[in-house]
Formats: sequence, C-alpha cells, structure tokens
Amino acid sequence: MKPLSSRATDISPSPTVAMDARYKDLLAAGRPVVSLGAGEPDLRMPEAAVKAVECALREGKTRYAHMAGLPELRAALSRKFSEENAIRYSPDEILVTSGAKQAIFTALTAVLDPGDEVVIPSPYWVTYPEAVRLLGGIPVEIATRFENGFKLTPEDLRAAITPKTKLLLLNSPCNPTGAVYTRAELEALAAVIVEKDLFLISDEIYEHITYDGALSVSPAALGPEIAARTATVNGFSKAFAMQGLRLGYIGAPAAWAKAMVAVQSHAAHHPSTLSQHAALACLTASAEIFPPMRAHYAEARTYALSRLSALKDLGVRWNDPAGAFYVFLAIDALLPAKFGDRKLSTSIDLAEYLLDTYDLATVAGLGFGREGYLRLSFANSLDVLKEAFDRLERGLRALAHA
Repeated sequence: MKPLSSRATDISPSPTVAMDARYKDLLAAGRPVVSLGAGEPDLRMPEAAVKAVECALREGKTRYAHMAGLPELRAALSRKFSEENAIRYSPDEILVTSGAKQAIFTALTAVLDPGDEVVIPSPYWVTYPEAVRLLGGIPVEIATRFENGFKLTPEDLRAAITPKTKLLLLNSPCNPTGAVYTRAELEALAAVIVEKDLFLISDEIYEHITYDGALSVSPAALGPEIAARTATVNGFSKAFAMQGLRLGYIGAPAAWAKAMVAVQSHAAHHPSTLSQHAALACLTASAEIFPPMRAHYAEARTYALSRLSALKDLGVRWNDPAGAFYVFLAIDALLPAKFGDRKLSTSIDLAEYLLDTYDLATVAGLGFGREGYLRLSFANSLDVLKEAFDRLERGLRALAHA
C-alpha cells in the first residue's frame, strides 16, 4: 500500500485540543476532573445570537450563502473594522471563515509558496508552525524573553529575516502569554516589515479581552504602507463565546482577499449560514455584551493571580497577563522532580502528573514552543477556579516536598 502524505504525517496534532479531548473523556467516564487547560470561554453564547439562530431556522435561512460570507455580515464587519480598529476594509476585502483558525490557514494558503519562511515569535499559539509546515513553508521561531513580557523586538525580527522570509505571524493579545503590544512597539515592528517587504498576519482574536488599561492596537491602522501588507484576523469564539459555532473573519488588501476567497470557494464554500446570522446579531448587540464579559474575566484573572502569589515560595514565575485569559507559568524551578516511582523531567510530564494524580487538566508549555512552562486558562467560574487552584497548589507543593 502506498504511504500517506508526508505533509500530513509530519505535523503534530494540537496539544491543547488533545488535552481538552482527554479531559472530556475522563469527565465522561465519571472522573471528577477540572480544567485549566482549553482556551474556551465558560460563558453562554449571547441571547441575541440564540434568538438570531432561532429566527433564521424558522425563516428557512439555511441555504448556501455567498462564498465570502453573507453580504450584510461583511458590511457590518467593514463598519466594525472602521469604528473599532481604524482600518478601512471594504466588504469585498473581508472573508468570513469557519473560525479564526481557518482564516489564518486560508491567509497562509493564499500567500505562501513551498520553501517560504514565516517568522513566528515563541511562545506561540500551537497551530501557527504546524499550519506553515502543512503548506510547505518553513516556520522560523524567535524565542522572546520572559524579562520583557515575551514580546518580539525589532532587533530580533531583523536578525531572523533571510532572503526566503515572506511573512510575520503576530498575535496580540497573545495566547499563551497574555502579552499586549503597545502602539509604539507595533510601529517599530511595522517599520522593519515595510523595510524588508514582508507580509503580516495579525491575529487579534482576543482584542476585547484586556486588563489594567491595556489597549489592543491593530497594525493595519498604523499607516498605509503597513496596511497594504497586513491581513487582520478575528472571530466570534472568545469575546462572544460562540466557539462551537465556528466563525471567524479576516480583512486584507484587495488582491490578498481575492485570493483567499478563491481558496475558500473550493475548500469550504462558506461557513455555516446560521452561525453568520448569530454573528450579525452579536455585532449589533456588542455594546451590551462586552461589559459583563470583560468584568467576568477581570474577576477571574484577579483570583487566579492571587492564588499564584501564594505559590511564589516554590519558585514559580509569571508575567501578569495584559490580555486574553491565560497565565503562562514558569515551572522550571520544580523540574526535574520525582513523585513516588514517577520521574518528571518536562512540562509534558508535569501536566500528565497533575491530570493523573490530581484530576487537573493544564497544557504543557512545550506545545507553545517553550519548555519549562504550563499554560493555565482562567476562563472559568470562581467556584471552578477555587477547586482547580486548590489541586494545582497541592500538586506543586507535593513535588516541592518530595
């Protein structure tokens, strides 16, 4: 029998999805597991979206839609980009996709040729390098530093660029670190991008989840030169808790957008029509949706950081997240460790130990390109967080005193 595609067999499955699947399997089997793992909002989908789906079903709005997305939704997204991000994307420069993940993949498909290099700051969202590899590109990881909040510097970007470099993939607010780039920091990166004639994909899926006065700035709003080479990715999974409806979107310069529409026309045709009606309702009701959502995550963040502060004596470290709903926890001071006959050498070992011994799901930092860390998601109710952090504290202290 002939072999499967090396393109598919050479990539690694998503570790965040794998850990979430294992957590749900254990839950279904009756284990009392709790999770700080998956980056999934615990909030319910907004009522406006629920009513929009019900209405669309009753009115028979279940037929094929435009391959780029419903015209009325793309028009609303054009207004959203203008009013919230100061970016001018016409409706024809916007593609609605089956999640922000598909938006990124489609954008890469439209711009990459085999052998092209894509610069990816590390830590990164787990899908970035694998998507590049799947398309025949070469991910070039730049290790950012804990000491400056895991932010890419212009000097590090410039040093990574070669004649094969085609694109920078940037995420702010960042999963997994919670870093949020300032306008000045983005302007400095944009100057290098323009000078070196690169493309930029700006993943802004967490733009509405920020803390302590941090603001999410869109690179495409910084001037016409950077706008001409930037694709801006967003979606409805995080701020609107529509993760199961799988809806994202991307705005890009006309030629890039046209190429992405062509790709999607063959790959997926268009995302769910019902999901698009839900998204349109969410955009209309966003002024009512955002304040309680932000308050919920701010309260969860405050609690999570207070619990971590009690663990400083163990040598764990973190940067307070300025955005998203994660803490990227440095646990290298606890490794290597031994628990009974079990040896723990890596972040994967530690994550498995916490799940097996304390029924607590976390995600190993290695999947995000950085060993010696765990990603903790605080997108949960305070009751769940209390139990989860109780288990985390017991598990880490047991290692420290083993």
